Amino acid sequence: MMTFARVVQKRWLMGAMVLIAASTAPVAHADTCEAYDANAPYELVFADEFNEGELDRVRWNTEMLWGPGVIINNEMQYYVGEGQFGYNPFEVADGVLSIKADKTPFDRSRLYLTQSIYSATAAEVLWRQPEGAVSYDVKRDGAFLGSVEGGAWFEPSLRDGIDYAYEITARDENGTALSTEQITVNTSERSVSVPRTPFSLELDTVIYSDRSAELVWRSPNRAAYYVVTHNGESRRLNGRTFDSLYLDDVAPNTDLTYTIAAYDLCDERIIEDTIVLNTADGQTPSTVAERLVINAVIYSESTAEISWSAVQGATQYTLFDNGELIATITGRSQFVNDMVPGVDRKFLVVAEDSDGIELDSTTRTLNTADASFALNRQPFVSGVLTSYDSFRFKYGRVEMRARMPAGKGLWSAFWLLNAYYHDAEPEDPEIDIIEAIGDQTTTANQAYHTRADTNGDGVTDSSVSDEYRATIVDFSSGFHRYAVEWTPESIVWSVDDVVTAEVRGERVSQEQMYIILNLAVGGSFPGPPDESTQFPASFDIDYVRVYQKRP
Repeated sequence: MMTFARVVQKRWLMGAMVLIAASTAPVAHADTCEAYDANAPYELVFADEFNEGELDRVRWNTEMLWGPGVIINNEMQYYVGEGQFGYNPFEVADGVLSIKADKTPFDRSRLYLTQSIYSATAAEVLWRQPEGAVSYDVKRDGAFLGSVEGGAWFEPSLRDGIDYAYEITARDENGTALSTEQITVNTSERSVSVPRTPFSLELDTVIYSDRSAELVWRSPNRAAYYVVTHNGESRRLNGRTFDSLYLDDVAPNTDLTYTIAAYDLCDERIIEDTIVLNTADGQTPSTVAERLVINAVIYSESTAEISWSAVQGATQYTLFDNGELIATITGRSQFVNDMVPGVDRKFLVVAEDSDGIELDSTTRTLNTADASFALNRQPFVSGVLTSYDSFRFKYGRVEMRARMPAGKGLWSAFWLLNAYYHDAEPEDPEIDIIEAIGDQTTTANQAYHTRADTNGDGVTDSSVSDEYRATIVDFSSGFHRYAVEWTPESIVWSVDDVVTAEVRGERVSQEQMYIILNLAVGGSFPGPPDESTQFPASFDIDYVRVYQKRP
């Protein structure tokens, strides 16, 4: 922890910036690719003055890049979208955006079922205990399993990738049913910890015959297109979704060298790799499974996709949607574009051999709503905004005029995060412009976090942080300006135009970043709220602006 005492205060000369009309700022498109020119004047490139009377969804996403259901730093809130679960954390009035945190509005008569998945075979169904309930009947797939007095049922011997339908009934002391709710548990939905590895395309080959093969690779988050080079000739593949190239006229028994280079939206090369292909190495063994497992991906409230494993001996797959036959296909995926949040869609996939005989079958239930997790596990609801889809940038002055709430356990933050977290840029830089802890209202917490490769093996395995605490005017008593100026040589923090901290040198980020504003409750930094904390709490923002020096 670095102390504020060693940082010299000075004033910013902002004349060139204050002459720019903020209302004329365009809505930029990620990523910004203009070169940095230290001799150019600042130009306003992104701004929101919050004068429209409602949140601008073109400028702002309302969830973290890694998803709304992922809780970090032991925080106690769930970040909801506008109107989700009947709560709107975003209010815009009189040119001010307010992000509001409040206690979760529980219905005391409901169970609010949820799940914890511990492994491929072990999971637990959990629930809130309604008023008056003393016992709970548990059914799985219609069969009665038992009755318990607590708020959980543990299952140690499940099959991975299979849907299990649980029904929980709460009963009072007279045995009268008070509430009954259902939940579907599938252990394939568990989170998997993936060790950090050296950044790579993981380029490989798949050989089908002496004249056909495929190049396959892992697509970096940051990639916008790929250039494939062979025998001095190059071919461009537009789109991040490319992760393979089929070759249908390969010279047999010959070493063939291919280079794959990934580029970002700004035409900067991210990474490249080279591989030698020779079909004389023989056909690549196919990967098949003995049992059918369905994977699911939810893209939005209305779109999702299921895919399934190849089963030994299967030549076709018959697909049912809520009991209705869709098709018999040879492929192993199905895109769905008519999902309705809160409505279960149960898909049945049957693996069949060439005679149409069933080899295996399994089901998967999809629901694009996520009410159970939020309402059961997190005692508070709040909001987060990011510019991830509209504005990602490299270098500039970023500022916010805001008032942050006081109160034990409240954690307001205005920060920048690497736009391609844990992927295309292994350093994962983060610039915390201001973190306001609600019971330390005269302290500005400011930090720069990166990751480092400590042993030179290409894996970033440790965190490096420059942390500062500056004494400021009470951030809850009025609006103040919080800013950072980020150049190729330095990162400089300021509050009300007074410099409070700086970082210089080779560690300064050279990666595209995006803006995040959020109001957290609890967590490892502020600790939990107590009885003195007032809810709803409000993080009030007058404006957000980004300036850049462009040629």
